[in-house]
Amino acid sequence: MSHTGPLGSAGGGGTSDDTATASTPLLHSDTASTLGPASSSSSSLRSLSPLRGGDKRLRAVAAARSLSFASAVLSSLCAGSVTVFSLYGHIFQERLHYTQFQVNGVACAASIAMYIPVPLLGYLCDRVGPAPLSLLAAVFFGVGYGLAAALYRRAVGDAQGGGALVQQHGSWTFAAMIVAFVFIGVGTCSMYLSAVATCAKNFGKGRHRGLALAVPIAAFGLSGMWLSQLGSRVFCERLPDGTKGDVDVFRFFLFLAVLLFVVGLSGTVGLKIVDERDFIDEAVEELERSGILDGSALFSPSRSERGYGAIEQSANPFDEGDDAGILGPSNDDLDEDEARLKKQWVLNAETRRFLTDHTMWCFALGFFFMIGPGEAFINNLGTVIKTLYPPTLHYEGKPTSAATHVSIVGITSTVVRLLTGTLTDLLAPSPQARHIQITSVAAPSSSPSSPSSSSSTRGRHLSVSRISFLLFFAGVLSLGLASLASGLIQNHGERFWIVSGLVGAGYGAVFSLTPIIITVIWGVENFATNWGIVAMFPALGATTWGVIYSAVYQAAAKRSAGSPGGGGGGDGQDIFCYGAACYAPTFWAMAASIWVACGLVLWAWKGKNGMRSGPVLDGVAAVRAAGSGNSKKRSPAHKAQDDQVMSTNSSSIVSKRSVEKLYYPREPHFFRFFVHKFMRRSPLINRGYHLRLHVVDVLVRRFLQDVGPDSSGKTKVVVNLGCGSDVLPWQCLSRYPEHCGRARFVDVDFPELIERKRQTVAATPELLAGLTGVRARQQQQQQQQQQQRHPSVVFESDRYVQIGCDLRELATLQQALAAVLGDLAGCEFLFVAEVSITYMETAGADEVIRWASTLGDASPYQDGNDTSEAEFVLLEQILPDGDGHPFAATMLQHFDKLNTPPKSVRAYPSVVDQQHRFSSRGWSTAVRVWTLWQAWADDTFLSPADRAALDQVEPFDEWEEFALFASHYCLVHAKVVSGGAAAAAAAEAATIPPPPSSAAVPVQPVALQFDACAGQRGQRRFGAAMLLSSPDISSSSSPVVLNVMGLGTKSRLQSCDVFGQADHGDNSGARAAREFTLGEGGPATRMCHSLTDLGGGHGVLLAGGRAAPSSPFKDCWVFQQSGSGGAWKRTHDLPTPLHRHSVTALGATGMALLAGGRGEADALADCLLYRPQTGWVVCEILGHDRPAAVYGAMLCALAAGETNPSARFSGVYAGGLRDGVVADQIFYWELDVSDPEKPTIRYTIPRPAGALDKGPSRRLLARFGAACLPRASASSPGEFVVLGGVASAHLLAHQDEILVCRVTADEYEICSRLVGGHGMMTTTPPLPRPLLTGTSAVLAPPDGRRAVVVGGGATCFSMGTFWNKGVYIIDLGAPLCSSGVVVDGVPEEDTPPRWAHEKTLDMIPGSGGELRAAAQDAASSTASGGPGPAVTAIARVTLETPDDFARVLRDGRPVVLTGLDLGACVSTWSLDYLADKIGHDRKVVVHEAATQAMDFAGKNFRYATAGFGEFARRVAHGERLYLRALSHDRPAEKPAALADDFPALAPDFALPPQLSAVADSLFSSVLRVSGPVNMWLHYDVMANVYCQIAGSKRLMLFPPGDVEHLSFAPGASSSSIDVFASLQSSSDSSTTTTTLSQTHPHEAVLSPGDVLYLPPLWPHTATTVGGGSGGGETSIAVNVFFRDLDGGVYAPGRDVYGNRDLAAYEKGRQDIARVAASFQRLPPAARQFYLLRLADELRRKAQ
Repeated sequence: MSHTGPLGSAGGGGTSDDTATASTPLLHSDTASTLGPASSSSSSLRSLSPLRGGDKRLRAVAAARSLSFASAVLSSLCAGSVTVFSLYGHIFQERLHYTQFQVNGVACAASIAMYIPVPLLGYLCDRVGPAPLSLLAAVFFGVGYGLAAALYRRAVGDAQGGGALVQQHGSWTFAAMIVAFVFIGVGTCSMYLSAVATCAKNFGKGRHRGLALAVPIAAFGLSGMWLSQLGSRVFCERLPDGTKGDVDVFRFFLFLAVLLFVVGLSGTVGLKIVDERDFIDEAVEELERSGILDGSALFSPSRSERGYGAIEQSANPFDEGDDAGILGPSNDDLDEDEARLKKQWVLNAETRRFLTDHTMWCFALGFFFMIGPGEAFINNLGTVIKTLYPPTLHYEGKPTSAATHVSIVGITSTVVRLLTGTLTDLLAPSPQARHIQITSVAAPSSSPSSPSSSSSTRGRHLSVSRISFLLFFAGVLSLGLASLASGLIQNHGERFWIVSGLVGAGYGAVFSLTPIIITVIWGVENFATNWGIVAMFPALGATTWGVIYSAVYQAAAKRSAGSPGGGGGGDGQDIFCYGAACYAPTFWAMAASIWVACGLVLWAWKGKNGMRSGPVLDGVAAVRAAGSGNSKKRSPAHKAQDDQVMSTNSSSIVSKRSVEKLYYPREPHFFRFFVHKFMRRSPLINRGYHLRLHVVDVLVRRFLQDVGPDSSGKTKVVVNLGCGSDVLPWQCLSRYPEHCGRARFVDVDFPELIERKRQTVAATPELLAGLTGVRARQQQQQQQQQQQRHPSVVFESDRYVQIGCDLRELATLQQALAAVLGDLAGCEFLFVAEVSITYMETAGADEVIRWASTLGDASPYQDGNDTSEAEFVLLEQILPDGDGHPFAATMLQHFDKLNTPPKSVRAYPSVVDQQHRFSSRGWSTAVRVWTLWQAWADDTFLSPADRAALDQVEPFDEWEEFALFASHYCLVHAKVVSGGAAAAAAAEAATIPPPPSSAAVPVQPVALQFDACAGQRGQRRFGAAMLLSSPDISSSSSPVVLNVMGLGTKSRLQSCDVFGQADHGDNSGARAAREFTLGEGGPATRMCHSLTDLGGGHGVLLAGGRAAPSSPFKDCWVFQQSGSGGAWKRTHDLPTPLHRHSVTALGATGMALLAGGRGEADALADCLLYRPQTGWVVCEILGHDRPAAVYGAMLCALAAGETNPSARFSGVYAGGLRDGVVADQIFYWELDVSDPEKPTIRYTIPRPAGALDKGPSRRLLARFGAACLPRASASSPGEFVVLGGVASAHLLAHQDEILVCRVTADEYEICSRLVGGHGMMTTTPPLPRPLLTGTSAVLAPPDGRRAVVVGGGATCFSMGTFWNKGVYIIDLGAPLCSSGVVVDGVPEEDTPPRWAHEKTLDMIPGSGGELRAAAQDAASSTASGGPGPAVTAIARVTLETPDDFARVLRDGRPVVLTGLDLGACVSTWSLDYLADKIGHDRKVVVHEAATQAMDFAGKNFRYATAGFGEFARRVAHGERLYLRALSHDRPAEKPAALADDFPALAPDFALPPQLSAVADSLFSSVLRVSGPVNMWLHYDVMANVYCQIAGSKRLMLFPPGDVEHLSFAPGASSSSIDVFASLQSSSDSSTTTTTLSQTHPHEAVLSPGDVLYLPPLWPHTATTVGGGSGGGETSIAVNVFFRDLDGGVYAPGRDVYGNRDLAAYEKGRQDIARVAASFQRLPPAARQFYLLRLADELRRKAQ
């Protein structure tokens, strides 16, 4: 079901992906900006916490914007030099003897050049920025004016030399002058466009966009004024009598050339777009909500680095093996590439939509007819003034001059531009979306600037559209032209200011308003391109009117040439005109042209399919008129919000389509007919939408199946209020056909949405196939005309009806229902409102609920009717812990940003409120209310088997986020029934347990400190923290906290955050944190792992964790601190891979207990004991009580036994997740390790102490994902603190998040609830409330009284991600359970030390700091006495013929081929030679390694782009670089080929004839250049020969049978094992068993000229050997891959690197997944038994 808004339309459904639209006329603008004023473009979470860390950045951004604005204004002030053409146009006529046509030709050339290139220049400006355009302007201006100055001096000299020279040079000088002014026009366009685009993009999203754009536009108008005054006063000629004459054109042109060149260069530096990526991202968000991005490869989930999601995603589509991923440089480079791709895609999409919008073309044509006359007037102003007086008239003091009126035009234009910019900001409201052409698509709007929201119009009594301003000033422009044409000014030059003033005002306003309207309607991202396309039209208008004016002028001049006082010249060339006949016809026509333009703009605004009618499809207008005949008139603001609410439909159904395809593969799919392109949503969104759809479906099914004693013969009617594109009727008809015989389904929504749905249904045979008795559209219209059908009914069949109606008009809706259903008393109704009526005003939504309870009564709807039988299903948002909860705040900000705030959520924030809402509005019989989190755990909707089955659809581990989402949505099922059914319904409603009450537990205020981290520092979740002490001072005063790995803002992190503290001005702690270092080696990136301080100097144990949810780890590591740093050491692996397990240290013994955890399929039912010497051992469980197998539980050791502290331990184990719900379990455990080989553990179930109620207290304490910190002491044994997590079936309230508890073998007690800071303490500014999910917590020394909480946050469904943006320190005070007395108030403490994020350290995965040794050149063929594997030297052979190599291929073993002729390369290739041949500047992508041992899985290197010369220099100096060459032309599509990629090197290298088989089946030839680095262990699917050219290389190969011992992850062709270090460690130790002990390594050391044949599927690794050029370790090789198998065995599709697994393996993995899934319903033991047997069968077949 979709969603009904204030008018009964499709609402947002509560998610950001619930906002989408189809296509619409782009001049459809009264939808207002969803993103609000300029400030709202910042992070949606920014208001949740102080901006302490971001103040500097905000100031820097503001300064950058101010600098860019100043630079834009300067550029605009100088860019309009071409507008002073009137200052010297008549001089061209007088002194250069140009005709009026030639003068206009020069002016028109500049005008055309100023406008025609604008689309191209705008396109470039949007894509490369304004700075390059400013540089282009500097060049064009300098060349143009310099050339014009030279030509002018030459032409004047020719004129003075006589007519012969004029005739001889005139033609080419005139042509050259045209070229010069073309350059000037292009320069004008470039400089002006770069300035305006800068302001549009930097300020076009705010409330003052009009003024921000008007200032540079006005400055452009002023440029003509001040330049004309400067020219006429400073660069003027001096007449013989000393007075000022005309402008000195030559000097003036030179001045302009220099000035504009300098200004252009300054713009190159000053014009910058600030935060462009932010508004591009916002554009992508709106485009995605529109559904336009559906199916786009650029924005498909496969491109996102999710990390935490249920499906493992790769950052690069080629991350398959050897050099996979080389196309994705570093994380920063990936971000930049992604940003560039995103920007390019968005701009191209917007350009296409702009060009295909019919209202744009109508608007642009109006601009052509409107602005052209103004341009022509300004260009010819000087010659017009000359016609006012006879040329024979001489007078003292000219009554007017061209310079004066150019200035008047400039002044009036400037004033009006600033005025209109300001007035439109004040009176014309801002839009509600960045792209109105997309977001207003769901419904019509009234104007490009109509009010956008109630907030935007609040307190405003007057609203005037920008289009109204535009039409008014167009009238002013036409009035000025008409006054000139009337002859009012003739012989009265002193009146000419009237004309120039009116024209200047009208022209300036039109030219200013048009780009502002473009930003409002079409957004700012593609502004330069859009404005460029529209601005091209004035050039055509100016040219057209210039030609017309010249023709009229010339004709009139010829007619008056012989008359007294007429103009003329002796040679017929210099013709001057006098009188109104010279211009009147032209300007009358110009005035008429402007009125035509006004008509075109009005048509675009209010005509058919224009703004007023909106996206009218066939029949929509009629439906709207019919359906709203009795409607109250809606204000533009309310209509705008209706449009936004309707726009939430399309993307919501995209998510539902994702659920339909993945979760219901065996059912008919109906959403696909409304969603053109499938896009897979994230697992979190999929599961959330599945739950929404499922719970509604269950209640609808029960309604259809229920046949009560009073329902005999009644029609069951399901009315979907705000249906949008929902397919509930078709789903029910296909799922429950046996129960739909007497059912009818009615969809109700906005007329526009219903009409679109009708068209889709009518055009889709699959949708019509399930319907009978369909009334044709023509038949329905005839019946409506005959008053046989209600006009709101747009589609009718026997089982399905569509009604287009406003839900505020319930009487109309009831009439329509009666028209199609007949007697309503004979119907039973079920009303469904899935996230719909919440967008109505609360009073209106409440009235819908009350009205629905009355339906079925025979009398018409009116207040006070009796009730009848009906049901109501409501699903909408709630605020169970108020709007201060981080999830709630993020959700509300998201909907506010979309301008679709849920209205009912504040009036009815809880399930209790919703229950009272219904029971007080006629639904008094039975009202059941669940949160979706309760519904998820309720067998009414899902059984444990149902929940488990969902994990087979897609792996899922976003449980905390799913619980947060589900806790903020409620499901209401209300009934109105009578008799015995009423009692049964009421009893059923009482079965829902209320949220657990914590009122019996006292609240203890505690001190809470928050230390913010700057920017995104410290933002990670699902990591793990450990506390270290500073080496230089007492550990009690300066601890260091490390938050290790976890999930970052984009992906899982291979790093740790280091936090330090400064105690009362002592910065030693911060210094210690800054100086802290990590040794090389350690665990690979992961999340949901554990870190446990083993105490007593035993180090910190890291166990398990996961990559994707289906890829847990079993490796374990111990971190040992040493001095100012520390290092990881590999220790005993877990018996089985686990994540979300619970581990607690057992005192300071070095031992640890592990319980629970999620494996590859199931939760662990055992407990494991870890001992440093022997590793992990299973504990025997004694007694009958034992916990369920869960993961994410709380485990804590509280006290050691008194008799033998090292042998007996006890603690608490509670909660955890089982079958998708939080387990209701609390256990006290006692562990006996007196026999370390056979430890035992006994569980007992304690009872609640004192007045605690058993049920609620257990549900409050039993949690998932909580932190459990021991606080046991002599005075308070068994005390522990619980922080955060997720509780069963309810959201933890703020006061319930932190508990202090006590447990013994007999009882448990919740001693206190701790609340600090937020809501409890008065702070300025208020402390941001933390979200205690995914956090890492430790107890700080000296006495463990303070908990330090770092990291944490959550993805708030699709509404944004919330991060804790700093460190929280909770002062726990003294143990609280000892005395049973709660201290009032916040304890007074000394000022606690401040904490700060000091740095982030990269962790280099590898075999471990103490195990790693430098790889050495060991050439021995066997190991000497250690337990490591024997190393076999690879045989060296000589080939004589191709047959010899054929035998090598058949043998299938690696060999070193010697004595082959590889060409001149062996003797000539060096780093310098390669750089010279390839080119020092040739860009190559190289691996830049942090350590010698590169690890592809751990990504301990980055991809960098460098010139080959620089790369060669760095390699020669011993830097850790590696080049694996790619295809130069198409690196992502085409395999490398030496001849094509490096043609200068190709002649040097040749495959010898003995290797003809390689040449015959050639796949690729790869240049490899390596510094002192090791290539990671990997295998190639294709055979290859490795030709060593220069330097030496040591390679270690393993036969295919060793693959099971080499830690290759499923589906991966790379391993993280450091082979050389492992082999070295095994030879150095006679006791250590290495990971390679069961392998059979083969070794080869290659010298120049050697060729190694590598058979397919032999895992191998390589390292350089010392002695290369430059004294370092350098290797140069050519690696040639070839196909040695039949072509059919290779996997189809792209394989750039030649390492895609064979087709049989890819299919086999799919088969294995299906086989494993078939065993899921078996008990764990049986499943394991049979899967191991199958595995054994596979192993036998492999042998």
